[in-house]
Amino acid sequence: MKRKKNQWHKPRHVFFYRLSQFLMGIYARIAYRYRGEKFDNRDRQYIFCYNHQTALDQHLMYLSLPRQPYTVATEDIFAMGLLSRFIRYAQAPIPFKKSAADFAAVKTCVRIIHEGYSIALSPEGNRTFTGVTVHIKPSIGKLIKLLRLPVAVFIVRGGYGVMPRYADKVRRGRVTGRVERVIEYEEYKDLSDEAVYELLRDAMYVDESDSGAVCKSRHQAEYLERALYICPKCGKVGTLRSKGRTFSCTACGAKAFFDDTRVFHGDFPFRTVYDWTKWQDDQVRALPVDGGEKEPFFKERVRLRKLENGAKTVIFECAEARIFSDRLEVGELTFRYDDVSAMTICGKKRMDFYCGGVTYQLTSDKRFCALKYVNLYYHYQNRKEGIEDGFLGI
Repeated sequence: MKRKKNQWHKPRHVFFYRLSQFLMGIYARIAYRYRGEKFDNRDRQYIFCYNHQTALDQHLMYLSLPRQPYTVATEDIFAMGLLSRFIRYAQAPIPFKKSAADFAAVKTCVRIIHEGYSIALSPEGNRTFTGVTVHIKPSIGKLIKLLRLPVAVFIVRGGYGVMPRYADKVRRGRVTGRVERVIEYEEYKDLSDEAVYELLRDAMYVDESDSGAVCKSRHQAEYLERALYICPKCGKVGTLRSKGRTFSCTACGAKAFFDDTRVFHGDFPFRTVYDWTKWQDDQVRALPVDGGEKEPFFKERVRLRKLENGAKTVIFECAEARIFSDRLEVGELTFRYDDVSAMTICGKKRMDFYCGGVTYQLTSDKRFCALKYVNLYYHYQNRKEGIEDGFLGI
């Protein structure tokens, strides 16, 4: 039978998949000391769900799979000019608007399954800053039931220590990956969407926040301020700074040593990044959201860009961003949280938000913490809906 021209799969995808396996296999063994367990998917389709510890988790998963799955990818990778065109040509990832309902992506998944191929995605949709599996959208249960395939849960372990999200440099440790569980269709077909979500959430849960695994680096505390933005000693925002193995506050002088097992020793009252972020979340949840404050909670210099049709347009190269309880101001522009449909962290230090049908992106210098913007936005949404202890965006 002659292949239809409008098929998602193209023969070239197989060539580039094999090439990426070869190149990534070399890099992962050297940089991550990676060891993956093979999983035979040649004669059966799956929904591959992988946890998100490193920037390369999906590629580590590919090393275990002889047959290519098509991976759901956020729209940010489609706004990198020629590189994005090559990614589309070589691998044809499924475009998805992060933190927004995207029915086109669901339709594409159904189309690919009808062509006989598997789907791969990260249910978290966000890479962990702490070593603990982050929020999984309950809607994943509905998607799984719609696609009606067995779910292969691929778990990466050790990635948080070797390549933390807040850092730029790889630490010397070991990463492993394997399919730890297959949830058969017969196992979940009669369950509710909520029950399927809970089944997957439990299967994917990983906590490496205090694992004790040694990952050596002279830059262990590097850019922790991308994840931690409130000093527990003086309460100031944006005054924390990292250098080598030391993390300190420029306002009160408190400091701590961050060791090769990712544990703090010093003036701060927390043992791990996870402990600190739990306290940090509580501080955000205690903030008022009446919008009546005259001074912002925080302000800094940023770059604002607009993402449109696969291109990035600079709106402000350098402008002051001001975070209030009910709005974000950038230069002379005001984005009220009631008009923002979603806000999310992309990569290590970028923040995307969706307002009026347009995607905007906020960046700054190498120490930029996008997390504080996302936390404040979701805190406002929670309080508006009467939720006391809700999801803060990650």
